[in-house]
Amino acid sequence: MIFYLLLAFLFAVIWMIMTAQVNLGGFGIGYGISLVVILILRPSIRPVRLTRLPQQLWAAIIYVLTLFRDITLSSVDVARRALSPDMRLKPGIIAVSTQDPDGREIIAAMAAHHITITPGELVVDFDADNRTIYVHCLDVEQSAATAEAAEQRRVRQLRNLLGDTAWPR
Repeated sequence: MIFYLLLAFLFAVIWMIMTAQVNLGGFGIGYGISLVVILILRPSIRPVRLTRLPQQLWAAIIYVLTLFRDITLSSVDVARRALSPDMRLKPGIIAVSTQDPDGREIIAAMAAHHITITPGELVVDFDADNRTIYVHCLDVEQSAATAEAAEQRRVRQLRNLLGDTAWPR
């Protein structure tokens, strides 16, 4: 329970900064709202274990760098295609399995976010029962060839980020 109280304190400070109400009243409102939200979402919040924290921080750095690389490479590819006189586009939709053995929706949601913010691909639907993400691609052949390996890499990185050490590296 102390973890939730400290987390609400952190969110209250963020609330004060974001609302420009840096006073006791702003803190009280932020703390109250934060505590209510945390208590409602309590089952999905996993406390950070100090023994895993360095590994999770490293995983976060690797994930952000991978995301930056994917966004950069995809942006260059989309710009090259758009500026090309023949504009080689083969749009279509592919189905990608989330490949998370536990079927956690947070992994699928974060993977869908990763896919969506990279230019050239957009998640258009998610089937939670079959653990499948449907992705619209500018080049369906190229995306289909790399989708499963890319999703496996994303899931592995996200599980490391969330502190799951049982997943193979």
